Amino acid sequence: MVNSQAANYEAMATALSEHGLDLAQEWFEARTGLSSADLVQALLTESGRELGVSVATLVRRRDEIFLEQASKVRPHAEVAAVVEAMQGVVPMAIASGGSRRVIETTLTHQPFRDAFTALVTRDDVERGKPEPDIFVAAAHQLGATPSKCLVYEDSDEGVRAAVAAGMSVVDVRPYLSRPVSSNYSM
Repeated sequence: MVNSQAANYEAMATALSEHGLDLAQEWFEARTGLSSADLVQALLTESGRELGVSVATLVRRRDEIFLEQASKVRPHAEVAAVVEAMQGVVPMAIASGGSRRVIETTLTHQPFRDAFTALVTRDDVERGKPEPDIFVAAAHQLGATPSKCLVYEDSDEGVRAAVAAGMSVVDVRPYLSRPVSSNYSM
């Protein structure tokens, strides 16, 4: 719904650089649907490196950096138009791999912040995307059968999670007027 990829990359890259780790943007973009903790763990596993702090501490630092810039994150116009058209017509949920604090703060700066009946974040489930848990929990909160849900997604992990939940999915990336990583500047 929002173009947060560049802000997420900058926040993660900054937090990692504080511990001597580099984050290639291409590597990050290939894993954009993962939660921050899962992304850090994948980086550590693939690089064979270790942190001087816990993954949870690094993720908290990443969130602090992101939150300093959350007001600059803008919606994808194409997705916001769908939200506007469907508001009050069907119940809608946000199902995000981000932390509740980050998602709620980012939403305060969005024009559609009151359009959603439910919010499920990585904090609310045991497993993040590409597992279906977030989407199944969102359907449950809406009182909906997963097979009756339509997911709008902008990551490979999210598309896989929606399919695994038994939901129909629209990959919004081909419909966006701007590339995912260019609608934000820090």
